[in-house]
Amino acid sequence: FINYYFNARFKLINKKDMKKKLNDGEREEYLIKIYLCYLRDSKIDLPKIGKIINVGFTEEYKKTNWSEIDFKKIENDQIQIKKLANKLKIDKTSSRYKADIKINNTYYSLKCTGYGKPAIVNHTNRIGWLNISKIIDKDITGLDKVINKYWKLRTKGDVSEDCPNSNEKSPFKNHKNIIKPYLDFFVFKGSGQGLSEFPAEKVLEFESWIDQKSWKIYSKEYIDKLWPNLYFCMRSTKGMPTDYNSFKDKKLISPWTRFFKGKTGEKKHRGALHVRVG
Repeated sequence: FINYYFNARFKLINKKDMKKKLNDGEREEYLIKIYLCYLRDSKIDLPKIGKIINVGFTEEYKKTNWSEIDFKKIENDQIQIKKLANKLKIDKTSSRYKADIKINNTYYSLKCTGYGKPAIVNHTNRIGWLNISKIIDKDITGLDKVINKYWKLRTKGDVSEDCPNSNEKSPFKNHKNIIKPYLDFFVFKGSGQGLSEFPAEKVLEFESWIDQKSWKIYSKEYIDKLWPNLYFCMRSTKGMPTDYNSFKDKKLISPWTRFFKGKTGEKKHRGALHVRVG
């Protein structure tokens, strides 16, 4: 009876998972992983990678009969994508991991640019950045000064809530030496919570999963390439305590926090730094 119960429950959960709609990024992640399995089994060379010998994560992804697969038919069929992914033992990577896939024993972070602009840092208050400063052995006071300058410019109306490096008054753009070590950590090593169990060694950026010409591979030069197009944004909800005034670590986040109006005109405590590609 117990085995029957758990098997039935597993099938029910699996059915729900099959019906759950994938967003564009999730769909592209599944498809490029499936396609990399195809390239591995077809012994096709890739620029900057070479011949793919291994594809997987903690274990090698499985094989299938590729003559039965029509990529054009499955790319917009989420049920078929999930069925094929299950057959190959491909899972969606946990958001806690910086790496998404292992190709030829190198861990890669997958960044799809075909749908929206990827975030580099998700809504992280000063405590998270302080944690990272200790790991990478950097004095956070340099970053504190940059954030303080942002708030002075924001108060005067010289920069917007989402401040791009394309703005000549951006307080961030001339301080890459201060900010880049932190952003490198967010891309490759971990988050404000600390080091990831699976860090990434390289970034595989792609606009389309099936168009190899859109694929680009980066190492530590990734942030240098993105720098002119980065937006720095101070947020109020995600990454901030629900009750700022009674927050036990208020002193740690107060240097970055201001009670300030946002786009909607509502005053809130804003102190979580979000960094995205513009």
